[in-house]
Amino acid sequence: MWHRVKDLWTHNRVAFLAFVIVLCLTTFFGVRTVSQTIYWADPARQNQALAEWMTPRYVARSYGVPPELVKAAWGMAPDNPLRRASLDTIAAEIGLPLAEMERRVTEAAAAWHQGHPDE
Repeated sequence: MWHRVKDLWTHNRVAFLAFVIVLCLTTFFGVRTVSQTIYWADPARQNQALAEWMTPRYVARSYGVPPELVKAAWGMAPDNPLRRASLDTIAAEIGLPLAEMERRVTEAAAAWHQGHPDE
């Protein structure tokens, strides 16, 4: 087998390198997809109580809603630059306590899921 690899390297270096790169990328994205699927399939990750370390995207994934819905529930503009900020930063910025933010997200998610039962 190694003589074939050596032959490929000697005579088809570009194709061999392209194959190795594609193989590495496929492995990376495959492992990432499987790990994300396992993480978000865990029932403990669904509808989690809000914590200060969470981001709006994490909250949206936990509640199974679009991130824009989470921002709208908190009265934030969709293009707000606090996209990756933690909830403690966002709470200070918009002036809402974490409990109120959670109440709003829970209500918005329930309403959204009634209108989108398949998602």
